[in-house]
Amino acid sequence: MKKYVILLISTALVIAGVFTGASLFAPPVTEVTVYTAQESDVENTVKCTGKIEETNKRDVLLDTPVVASDIQVAVGDTVTEGQPLFYVDQHTTFTLLSYSNSMGLSQEVLGSLGSSSSSFSSSSSSLGQQAATVESIDEIPSVVNAPISGTVTSINVTESSLTTPGTAVVTISDLSSLQVKVSINESKIADVAVGQPVSITGTAFKGHEYTGTIQKIFPAARQQLSGAAYETVVDAIVSIDGADEFLKPNYNVEASITTSQVTQSILVPYEAVRQDEEGNEYVYLYSMAQAHRVNVTTGREMTEGVEITEGVKAGDKIILNPDDISDHGVRVKLANGVDADA
Repeated sequence: MKKYVILLISTALVIAGVFTGASLFAPPVTEVTVYTAQESDVENTVKCTGKIEETNKRDVLLDTPVVASDIQVAVGDTVTEGQPLFYVDQHTTFTLLSYSNSMGLSQEVLGSLGSSSSSFSSSSSSLGQQAATVESIDEIPSVVNAPISGTVTSINVTESSLTTPGTAVVTISDLSSLQVKVSINESKIADVAVGQPVSITGTAFKGHEYTGTIQKIFPAARQQLSGAAYETVVDAIVSIDGADEFLKPNYNVEASITTSQVTQSILVPYEAVRQDEEGNEYVYLYSMAQAHRVNVTTGREMTEGVEITEGVKAGDKIILNPDDISDHGVRVKLANGVDADA
């Protein structure tokens, strides 16, 4: 009887030792995280930056410098076409222009001297266009009117002073009609076309998002400083739908141009896709506690991931950390027992 008991105990110890040894020498099971593939509507976008500007802006330029008097408007005022902006002191203007021509002063010098005729000297002559010749005081306008309706956005004229030649004395903008001028990197411009929809955001109007459309793409590229280096960009004009009081000219904006829309596509995170020495792209799928390699065909590269056109279907569990997998069919287990996208 004792012999049978000893034999049973010995056999049990041997079996336990075999299982214990097997577990000690068995390779560890790799923990993996997975992403469940699903079909969704995705879109391809191009990101760029720009500024808001007026679609209709007019700088009031005068061929002849004049002495302003009785300025009628201030920055921010709303004006209508033909409304007086300021009146002109014709007598003083005529006197100064006649004196400057007799002394041979240029318009540049005349503008820098202001309205004080005592400052004029023949030694002040410099290169440049000679001040406009007027033979009659009637040739000098008595009033400068608004060329368009809009809002006064800048004034470069003061009373009893001579206006500066070549400088806009008043700028009028139609703030009810705004647009965005964006700069698109040359590497992305091939994807952009007139008519594409645009999403517009900005820090100055945080919490508000506007839509628009590409209206015009400039025919030539230009160099633009980006950080410490220059980049080549192409400018484009974007309309703004429903512009309101939150938008102002010269605000910086961020624009997202939708260049194409792909419906019912499977996107996979970039880190899940690998490529072998022959150039075959593949992923590992999780099934029955094993990792199975599957070759795939990739499509467009999106912001959210890469499109898979062949090899993966909705519902497949794709392993996100394939670098830890040594071979096809290797045993794996889910980290924490949950999917990465759960």
